Amino acid sequence: MAPSRERMIEIVHHIHDRLGSGDVSVFREHLTADYARHCQSMPPGFEEIRGHEQLADFLVEHFEAIPDWNDTIDFALVDGDRIGYQVTSRGTQTGALGPFPASNRSFELVNMVFHRFEGEKIAETWVLWDNLSMFTQLGHMPAPG
Repeated sequence: MAPSRERMIEIVHHIHDRLGSGDVSVFREHLTADYARHCQSMPPGFEEIRGHEQLADFLVEHFEAIPDWNDTIDFALVDGDRIGYQVTSRGTQTGALGPFPASNRSFELVNMVFHRFEGEKIAETWVLWDNLSMFTQLGHMPAPG
């Protein structure tokens, strides 16, 4: 049975608060053993991440590149065992991010995240983000026009 609307929102805020300090161990508490994250805007090999250890490894590298990453949850909608929310992410890239060297530039990006719960744990996540906007703000892609 899915947790209440209030509990889902509480879990999501708890995760993002802990991630704001770079604490990826929060996923051990809140993800199922067979967790899957889907994101088609990721580079090959990262479109689907399975398990909290693989997700934690990915995020550790991410936070090394952008140590001041922080999220603000703008709003959340709950439907049955699913929560969808808009999050505004901000940070400064001070380390290499994949093939992109440190730019020391900042970004602000709106993302959409959807989780499916099994009991009190997140079993599946879908992330939609505009990586073109982020990499343009960081100076790795030419600005439109």
